[in-house]
Amino acid sequence: MRASKLPFLFGLTLAFGCGGGSEPPTEYPDAVAADPDHYTVEFENDAVRLLRIDYGPGETSVMHSHPPSCSIALGDAAWSMTDPDGNVTEDSAAFGEVECVEAGVHLPEISSGAPAELLLVELKEGATAGTAPGAEEPEAVTADPDHYSVVFENDAVRLLRIDYGPGETSVMHSHPASCAIFLGDQAVTFELPGGEVEDAPAGGVGVVNCVDAGVHRPTNTGTGDLQVVLVEFKGRATVQG
Repeated sequence: MRASKLPFLFGLTLAFGCGGGSEPPTEYPDAVAADPDHYTVEFENDAVRLLRIDYGPGETSVMHSHPPSCSIALGDAAWSMTDPDGNVTEDSAAFGEVECVEAGVHLPEISSGAPAELLLVELKEGATAGTAPGAEEPEAVTADPDHYSVVFENDAVRLLRIDYGPGETSVMHSHPASCAIFLGDQAVTFELPGGEVEDAPAGGVGVVNCVDAGVHRPTNTGTGDLQVVLVEFKGRATVQG
């Protein structure tokens, strides 16, 4: 998997530190209102809106706005972006890449010969962490930095990259309420604090699974790598809390 654009991400951690950063100009509609054929809402709470983006080869959009956001590429893609002044920039993403950008307005056009599929985590203005008490078990990055790493963080959310090899297991750890974005098929079991073992929900490229806070010890029981981007809602016991 190609790594996230980490130097860019860490710079934006500061810009987004107060929950979301600046909002885009209000005279331009948001993506879902402007272009529902290419943008649909997958999940929403008071901290984020998670959009599914789906373009066919060569398809174009209309001028629209986004707040600060982080995209997760579900396949290789290339596109051009036209801003309201007519300036055009080219960009691309490899499968699994995470890229975070400030608020802005643009008109995308797919320049590759393949579909462009992404999930976009839009960061809402003014969002803050919840106040639920933490679990007794350590959080994932502290407990198991070999499998969990931070790719973006602000006051309200944290995006983790999860990467397990075949047969690898973790230690018991906790997560706040979160949404998992799967980058492939998976076969995973969760050992719970009481010793029970549960099968994880079915995955697949682009599948999203949002769950309340919990404690577990995962094991990748499959023959391939387990790769996930996890959106954690800081200090929250429930995804809508």
